[in-house]
Amino acid sequence: MEKLNLENYKGIIFDMDGVIYDISEAIKKAVDDSVEKYDMNVNTDEVMEEIAHLIEEIQNYPVPKILLNSYDLLKVEFLEGISFFKKLRIAIFMFNQFNKYKEAESTIFEGIDDLISKLAKKVKLAILTNNKSQYAEEVLEKYKLSKFFDTIVGFNDVTEVKPDPEGILKILDKWKLKPSDVIFIGDMTTDVDAGKAAKVKMVSVASGLAKKQTLLEHNPDILVDNTENLIKLFNF
Repeated sequence: MEKLNLENYKGIIFDMDGVIYDISEAIKKAVDDSVEKYDMNVNTDEVMEEIAHLIEEIQNYPVPKILLNSYDLLKVEFLEGISFFKKLRIAIFMFNQFNKYKEAESTIFEGIDDLISKLAKKVKLAILTNNKSQYAEEVLEKYKLSKFFDTIVGFNDVTEVKPDPEGILKILDKWKLKPSDVIFIGDMTTDVDAGKAAKVKMVSVASGLAKKQTLLEHNPDILVDNTENLIKLFNF
């Protein structure tokens, strides 16, 4: 496995969900509840990525905007053949269930706190999330990780969310660093596309929401199978 020499970098940007915070169980349970309630014929494992993208989109919209954009938002394969208003009901139910389980079922990935504390001694650290920055702050606070991050950028801090590179470029500008000085770690195709567009070193973690093959098709610089392999990537 390729190793990353930290002496070659000055900053690392982390995505939140799927890299630091494991939300996969919350998504699975929300899907299972929706399948049961609406009697849907869906293989949960097959639709995880699509639903993760849908939830990522929905969570950064206020409700009126969800309704305005719902026709485009709900063009997802697992809802094909269902009437528009039923799609909307399913999506809102699923999102509400996800939020309920997220609080109870989600936790940080094993070993990620130790990795963050070691990296913070060598480089600057930031968070870039398509969620609210306040949400990221609360998760970091809960796990006593806030002190390691000098910058948090959420959807409320940018005009365009990932896959647009705006958030990464904003952090580079704040840090006064070149793209070649910085690593971005994400778990979704939107992260890979944002990292590539910003020309930073893009590390993709196949932690369960996006399929490994799908991530590879977007050409990250490095792809690791899980958090355990992410930790092994760095030379301390």
